[in-house]
Amino acid sequence: MQELQPFVFVHSNQRIVSAWGALDRLTDLAREFKAARAAVVMDGYFHNSETASRIATLLQTATGQQPVFYFVPAHEPDTTSVAACTAAMHAVNPDFVVVIGGGSAMDTAKIARLLLANPGTVESVSGFGKSFKPHPSILVAVPTTAGTGSEVSESAIAGQAGSEIKLIFRSQAMTPHVALLDGSLSVSAPSHVTAASGYDAVTHAVEAYVSKAASVMTDPFAESAMLLLGRWLPIAFGEPTNQAARTACLVASCQAAIAFNSANLGLAHALAAPLGALHHVPHGLGNALALPVVAAYNETAMGGKAATVARCFGGATAAQGLARLRFQLGLDLSLDQFVPTDADREKLALAAMRSGQVKMNPRLATLEDMRVLIEAMRTPTGNAAPALSL
Repeated sequence: MQELQPFVFVHSNQRIVSAWGALDRLTDLAREFKAARAAVVMDGYFHNSETASRIATLLQTATGQQPVFYFVPAHEPDTTSVAACTAAMHAVNPDFVVVIGGGSAMDTAKIARLLLANPGTVESVSGFGKSFKPHPSILVAVPTTAGTGSEVSESAIAGQAGSEIKLIFRSQAMTPHVALLDGSLSVSAPSHVTAASGYDAVTHAVEAYVSKAASVMTDPFAESAMLLLGRWLPIAFGEPTNQAARTACLVASCQAAIAFNSANLGLAHALAAPLGALHHVPHGLGNALALPVVAAYNETAMGGKAATVARCFGGATAAQGLARLRFQLGLDLSLDQFVPTDADREKLALAAMRSGQVKMNPRLATLEDMRVLIEAMRTPTGNAAPALSL
């Protein structure tokens, strides 16, 4: 048996509940934690919705008063929207915070709640290695898409308003205490959202699995996530009301996040981040553009894990399996649609090389390697593995 390697495993979430209709447990949770002042952060999509009314009723039943709502703007979170959310929550001084939505709502709520206990600018709580006072409220996260895994991670991202800068936040004080995984809430998501968010979860699972920081603690979560997504994501995409598929994808997204919270990620995320910042490519789509090419680049450095990735996604190789899934989900696009010029592609390569995820990738990339990867991303591949000139 192979000797176990040293590892660091971080998981600060306290409870994960998965059940169809789990949202209805909010009343019991609020009573369990003796909540008196509730605040709700929701994607703007839910404004004046039946879901918002349902949450208001559930929390009023538990606390005796209406919760305060903040609806996150449709764009990705930035310092302005986070500051506005902080102000809305500060007005009620909540002891129970519920966030429901996708990654933008999750990240907004997590950063805003951190600022309640650590007053200052949004920028003041960004970065790594800082110590923060935890806010005494209970944070319950309810994802409506299976992708970011933000409901169990201690990380968040927000743009600096008026610039292309992305601020990264990381602290255990941000991690939700309870994650409610309710597949019924993802049924109404448009098919392109199911595809892109699902491929984001795929990328989390694959990159965590092959990362240099992967360990005996993270691998089971990553491998289970890959198996679930390989089987159920195409079904969730093609059959939006399939209860088993929606539930499996939410669980897989959560597992992948638990894995990458400790194992980190790789070159696909190094590319997806500046694609979002510089060219406004949705994060999941950015990962879909990059991951099959990155898998082809990494294949020789994955060792025995390459065969596992290939098996999970039904491919002859890891890259072919991931390309096949991308094609099934309608995400097999050319990078040229988003990054049209040589100058733009060079800027993308330079920005990707500045990512901390480069050093976590199983194969250390040079700037020239990054240029080759970006060139390969210009060509859709269908069911075939990408071709690399390396």
